[in-house]
Amino acid sequence: MRKFALHTYDKSKTFDLNTASALAAEPSGLGNAFTTTYKESEKGKHLTNVTPSFEPITLKVYFNADGTDGYANYKSLLIFLAECGTSAFLFEYNDGVTDKYCDVVLQSHTKSEKNEDGLFCETFTFERQTYWYEQIETSFDFKINDDVSAYPLAFPFGFAGMTFSNSIKVTNTFFADAPIFIKISGYIESNIRVYIRSVATNEIVSEIQLSRGNADGETIVIDPTTKKINVTDEDGNVTNGYGLTDKTKQSFLYLPQGEYYVGSNITVNDSGSIEVSIKRYLLD
Repeated sequence: MRKFALHTYDKSKTFDLNTASALAAEPSGLGNAFTTTYKESEKGKHLTNVTPSFEPITLKVYFNADGTDGYANYKSLLIFLAECGTSAFLFEYNDGVTDKYCDVVLQSHTKSEKNEDGLFCETFTFERQTYWYEQIETSFDFKINDDVSAYPLAFPFGFAGMTFSNSIKVTNTFFADAPIFIKISGYIESNIRVYIRSVATNEIVSEIQLSRGNADGETIVIDPTTKKINVTDEDGNVTNGYGLTDKTKQSFLYLPQGEYYVGSNITVNDSGSIEVSIKRYLLD
């Protein structure tokens, strides 16, 4: 059975669309669509570009299968959507085989009365922003780790009672570049650098260079999905960190199709960590 749910982008709040008070049905727009561009020449027509062109996701939501009049249930969903505002949020879709997400924004919703059978049903349309992606992203953390058994990854460097790595080999089998989310926390002495290096050629294909390291109690988050770089100090104050980036390099990282090393310049003398999450896109 298909199941649907909505989440705020940080997953701090969820609205379940599989209950008797809000039951989603008759979905459309769950597949993929593409726009093709061609160039005419003397030798005929040649394909020059293929870009995603997602259809809106449309759901009919029944609000009174629990025997209520449904208006309070309807209002609860609108309150959730109002909290998401005009920013993207998460649409979860479980088809009984895989559990996946895409980023959406609300495009429209209807407001009507109960029908002649007493059913209170409204149509919600979401504008889809991304391909589907896995529920669990590929994640790893460049830092000193004292408990070897607790760390699930294999590393090229080993120490007595601890492990350390500042790079790891990763593969993107999908044709679209995978966004790389970076979270930097704790003390790091040198100007922070995170890079993508080709396994085949050993060349750096993209990198982020910050103009400083990081202090204890401070966190830097680099999010390519929202195109934001936020710095949070030990008192919880958040500032824009875009000015920390070297403008001759990239501000955000995306993993191309193929096999690469993702690495950083963190050292064994740094007590902080650089956490990296790669969003794995799916065609279905």
